[in-house]
Amino acid sequence: MARTSSAGKRNTGTREKLLDATARLMLEEGYAAVTSRRVAEVVGVQRAVVYYYFPTMDDLFLAVLRRGTHDNIEIQRRALTSDTPLHALWDLTVDQRGARLTMEFMALGNHRELIRAELAAGAERFREAQVIALTFILRGRVDDTSLPPEAASVLIAAIGRLLVLENALGITTGHDQTLALVRAHLERYEPSASAEGSAT
Repeated sequence: MARTSSAGKRNTGTREKLLDATARLMLEEGYAAVTSRRVAEVVGVQRAVVYYYFPTMDDLFLAVLRRGTHDNIEIQRRALTSDTPLHALWDLTVDQRGARLTMEFMALGNHRELIRAELAAGAERFREAQVIALTFILRGRVDDTSLPPEAASVLIAAIGRLLVLENALGITTGHDQTLALVRAHLERYEPSASAEGSAT
């Protein structure tokens, strides 16, 4: 019910446009370029409108971050309930599209405690949901002690995000070999349809 408390403000779509504009500015110009004036210009409203919906810039940044966390958890849920959840989870982890915005929020979090705390809280929710799903997905596929779901979650995140971050910087040495190694292990735990078809 708490999410509907500002329903009257959201009916016009202005709030979502402000969030979209903020995310776009962060991607195109960096978080330091995001001001109430710039966001208002992009949306085509008066600066006061930004403060009507978001009393402070931290409120605006937090709303963008929370929306992204909510969307990412839902995307992860769909991936983990697919026919090949391990493959889907890996594909989601190495998706380049969210990497730049995440990097901007991490940089912003270095200067703003509220953002850093929200990043951590969102990541914990994301990780907890992933571990619960992996507990069921890995059951019967691996020995309980050989690949604990908590370790699987950390390994997938660590390897995948490092590849994404390095790729964003133009570093690619060893990436092809690492991707091939991960794919081989995924096939070991979860043979894909293509692998099964080629084996028959």
